[in-house]
Formats: sequence, structure tokens, C-alpha cells
Amino acid sequence: QCVSLAPKDGLSLISASAVSAGSGALAAADALSAFAQQQQAGALTIEGIGANQTILDPRLQAARPAAGQQQAAQGLRDLLARDKAPMPATLQDPLSIRCMPSIHGVLLQAIDQARQAVEIELNAAADNPLVLGDDDTVLSTGNFHTPSLSLAFETLSLAIAQCAAACAARFIQLTGSGRNGLPKYLSPVGGASAGFVPLQKTVSAILAAIRHRANPVMLDFLQVSEGVEDHATQAPLAVSKCADMIVLWQRLIAFELMAAAQAVDLRDGLTLAPGTAGIHAAVRALVAPLREDRALGIDAEALYAALATGTWLP
Repeated sequence: QCVSLAPKDGLSLISASAVSAGSGALAAADALSAFAQQQQAGALTIEGIGANQTILDPRLQAARPAAGQQQAAQGLRDLLARDKAPMPATLQDPLSIRCMPSIHGVLLQAIDQARQAVEIELNAAADNPLVLGDDDTVLSTGNFHTPSLSLAFETLSLAIAQCAAACAARFIQLTGSGRNGLPKYLSPVGGASAGFVPLQKTVSAILAAIRHRANPVMLDFLQVSEGVEDHATQAPLAVSKCADMIVLWQRLIAFELMAAAQAVDLRDGLTLAPGTAGIHAAVRALVAPLREDRALGIDAEALYAALATGTWLP
């Protein structure tokens, strides 16, 4: 069915600025949803690996009030809240666990910067020329140029890559040779069982794809149109690659949730906090515990689908 275009609709359909703002709004919303899921996966890992929860002490966060760090730590504390935290299995955990508030906090800041950049574009007059009705004037303008939007999503891409790398590192810690008293490879049967180890290669490949997309593109342009258009922001590409990274990142979150839930099941005598108990139950509603070696790809796909489609409700 043909659509009847109103004034300026045609420009919106072909303008790089318009498509960047629209797709950027969707990507920023998706990033915020994935951030909440990453917080949940991180909290369940803290439970499963028996991490030292003093890293979340608000006094530590106040001593270094880096961007978003206090908010991220508060979110993790809420998920792990109980009358008494369990005794940690070790004093100092790997940095992907111990520095979770810092890593998640800077991502939260980057998401907020992307949101602000998108909101400016959605509410801006970016026409060229720009009609100033009150002054009965038409002026040439460069308001269509979106370097702030491009830079915001390049920054968000780097922050996602940092968070995804920590997520992948925690998966390796959970599924490795047996940290903090966990069985080797998270296998309950031991011996020659591969457990979760085959998924380590998948996690590594996904992280490589994320790192590749994290490389900035906003400097990659040539002058065109006889030198008139001698600068570009590559905002559509910056936004689209960021959106692709969110999809890959959610796959890593699914893997971390699976491994953390298995670690929880294998840790005798552990009573979860109400928040993490809900997360664990949501995983188990989709993925059964690993009792003997089986292909885990179908389980990972089911969990990823729940995260990506919004049906994930811990």
C-alpha cells in the first residue's frame, strides 16, 4: 500500500541523520535492557562462585565516585540483599568480578550519554536551510551534522566491549579448572566429562566479534560532492554496529547466566538471596541443570531468545 507523504517526510526517509536518530533510540533502549540483564548475570555469578561481596560496600563506592559506579553497585546490592551475606570463598576475586561496579558503572554512563544525544536529535530542527518563521528568514545551516550522536555511540560501543569482555572472563572463571571449590568444568560427574568447556570457544568467538565491531568508524570518510561535503560523522554505521554488538553481548549474558546457575546448583548449602533466587529460577525455567554431558547450544539459544525478546522475567 502506498503511503502519502506529508511535507518533510521524504527528507526523513532518506536522511542519514533521521535514520541515525531513530535507530539510535532503539539501540539505547536495548542497551539499557541488556544492562539490567548483565547486572542479574553478574549477581548470580557472585553467588555461584562464592565471591567476596564487600566489593559492593557503599563506603568503597563513595571513596571513588566514578561515573555510574555507585548506581551499579547499588543495583547489585539490591539483587544480593539478605540478612547476612555468605562467607566468601576467597579474599580477592578476579578483576572481572571484583571490579564489576566500575565496569558496569561506566557502561551505565555511556548509555545515558547515548540517550541524551538521541533526545537532542529527536527534538531538534536539523533542516537545511532552516526556516525561522518568527523572523521570516531562511538560513543555511549545518544542523543536520551529527558528530555528537556518532561519538556517543562509539563510546557506548567501547563500554559494551569492556562489559562483554568481563562477562566472558567470568564465564571462563566459572567453567575453568575449578575455582573457589567448584567442580572442574562445572561438571557434576568429573572424570573425562567436558562439562561447560566446549562453550568457552563459542564465548571466545563472540567476544572477538564484539571487539571487531568496537573499532571506531566515525573517522572513516572521504570528501565527496566536489569537495563541498568534505566531512562526515558515519553516524548510521556507528549506531548500527553498536546495535549488532548488543545482540552479541546478550548471547554472552546468556552463557554467563547458564554457568552461574550451574555453579549455584553445585555449591552445597548455599541459600540464595531473594533477588538471585528469582534469577536462578528464571534460568531453570528455560535450561535444565547439566547432569551429564550434552549439547548446550539449544539451551543457550533458548535463554538468549528470552533475553532478546523481552520474555525474560526473573
